[in-house]
Amino acid sequence: AGFMESHILSPTMAGTPQGGIISPTVATMALDGLQARLSQQLANTERKRSRLRMNFVRYADDFIVTGHSKEFLEQEVKPCIDAFLAERGLTLSAEKTRVTAIEEGFDFLGVNLRRFGDKLLTRPAQKSIQSLCSKLRKIIKDNSTAKQHNLIQQLNPVIRGWTQYHRHGVAKKIFTDVDTYLWQLLWRWATRRHPNKGARWIKDKYFKCMQHRHWVFATTENTGSTEMVALVKARDTKIRRHLKIRCAANPFDPEWDDYFARRKYRRFRD
Repeated sequence: AGFMESHILSPTMAGTPQGGIISPTVATMALDGLQARLSQQLANTERKRSRLRMNFVRYADDFIVTGHSKEFLEQEVKPCIDAFLAERGLTLSAEKTRVTAIEEGFDFLGVNLRRFGDKLLTRPAQKSIQSLCSKLRKIIKDNSTAKQHNLIQQLNPVIRGWTQYHRHGVAKKIFTDVDTYLWQLLWRWATRRHPNKGARWIKDKYFKCMQHRHWVFATTENTGSTEMVALVKARDTKIRRHLKIRCAANPFDPEWDDYFARRKYRRFRD
């Protein structure tokens, strides 16, 4: 597409790399208007819109479309999307595109959405859990000889970031499972460092009793210091249900400033 500087358009020979920092922006520009196209072609009237019950959700180049039947999605929605993308030189990824029933569930942005009876549950996707466990294993393996407080400082941001992202779904049991898995990794890490020591000695050295809770992976930050540095517990993250946002809300439109200010106030209040 080239680039413009000082009102001069300069061509470029190479495209943007996949996963590059500008890729989400380019995807947003390319897919802007897709929802409007679907609404115009598939739901021109309120009566049709009620009958079709179509919804569109997009984040960068990832999007989902819900409809009342598999036939509707395959025969009407998908051709409309294909035509929209073809105008921009794009095609749907056959590997990532599929039509499924909500009762079977699907993954979107690291979250699994599935309906059980009359309830729609959102939980951390299995791939997201596996990715977290793999990252935790790698950090612990790479720090096999590191000091305990250095290991804690590397693990805590990963645990906090992942749990904060998934705190709005049904994740309490999964958080507890993550803590159990992490304890097993850390116990193995500690015993390998001291193969000639007993279990009680290892427990007393690496696991403390803090705030009436035993087996807390913690240590002092420096020799002679009394301040403790402890590993955060995933299950301590409070579950907070997400406040649905109005479909028409635009954070870049000044007319919606009051709406987003109220949302922000309510979020901090809760």
